[in-house]
Amino acid sequence: MRGSNIHLKRKKRKPKNDKSERIGIISKGVKLPLSKNEIKKLASKTLSLLKERNSRIGLVFVNDKTMRKLNLKYRKIDRATDCLAFSMREGIDKQLHLELLGDVVISVDTAKRNAKLYGTDLKKEITLYTVHGILHLSGFKDTTTLERKEMQRKEEDILQRL
Repeated sequence: MRGSNIHLKRKKRKPKNDKSERIGIISKGVKLPLSKNEIKKLASKTLSLLKERNSRIGLVFVNDKTMRKLNLKYRKIDRATDCLAFSMREGIDKQLHLELLGDVVISVDTAKRNAKLYGTDLKKEITLYTVHGILHLSGFKDTTTLERKEMQRKEEDILQRL
């Protein structure tokens, strides 16, 4: 109405760099030991520590059956693993969307087994795999002994800061 004293409320828009917009989380048939918000916070902090503040990632939590299928398909290894990283900064499309780091797939079943094996809790294992996967997306490798040591040092540094 023209000249009316009624003010319509406008929807508040989220800022472009909002953490929730940068980090997508999917949980496929598994129960997470942390809330999605807690996972987003630790992933966001990890990205910040790696100077990847504007990067976008996806975190996918699966069971061992799904992880085994993915590991066989992409690495030709017929067993489940703790974490797989699919970088968007490698291959022919690496320059296509620089803000996209990629996706990390984490097996919650493997995390449960390893937590028991190493005498830690599930939250710590999930946190470790999240950091580990993001490091892979950022270019860290763990193929050689030297690379593995460098990556472990960076993991420990980040885990202490979380």
